[in-house]
Amino acid sequence: MRIISGLVAPLLGYIWIYAVSLTLRVKKINAGESEEALKGSHILAFWHSRIFYMPFLFRSGAKRMCALVSPSGDGAIIAGILGLFGFHTVRGSTFQHGRRSLISLARLVRKGMNGAMIVDGSRGPARVAQPGSVYLAKLTGATIVTVAFGAKTKREINSWDRTVFPLPFSRVNVVFGKPLEIPQKFSDSELEEKRAELEAELNRITDLADKFE
Repeated sequence: MRIISGLVAPLLGYIWIYAVSLTLRVKKINAGESEEALKGSHILAFWHSRIFYMPFLFRSGAKRMCALVSPSGDGAIIAGILGLFGFHTVRGSTFQHGRRSLISLARLVRKGMNGAMIVDGSRGPARVAQPGSVYLAKLTGATIVTVAFGAKTKREINSWDRTVFPLPFSRVNVVFGKPLEIPQKFSDSELEEKRAELEAELNRITDLADKFE
């Protein structure tokens, strides 16, 4: 089982994501302001349900990107897939080693890498932002860049987050939100305001990504 989770499953996942992504007909929306933010220190933020296309979409910057990945068995497969795309990973979540893994990720971002975080974590609730991305931005001064994708033809698995898998040759919208700057110092109430702002923006662009004419 360890061989499967550590080698075979990530390789199959990598081939699947890469092959399907090559066929997709992609339209980018609101990319201008975010493209400027992506040139500086940044943290990519997206929902768990929209993870499928992200490794392919940001593969050109993978060597400078480090993602926080759950220490679970499923997380091991995801970490393996990301590694094949060239991304670095830090293992941890809100539920396991949260503070330690966030500090480790912050150190890497301060050294010049960029971060990537699943904003609703590995267990949800779905599309409810946890504060980790905001804390990471506070610790590093990096800009949060929100991104979502939607597919015209897709499958959604019956999981807590309703993960989206685009079908080959589907039309896909990739929507970027307004970059979010986080102050280095803030109160608990201001933290909640920024967390809610991040959640609202991610939900807005996710709903927009799902709209097709």
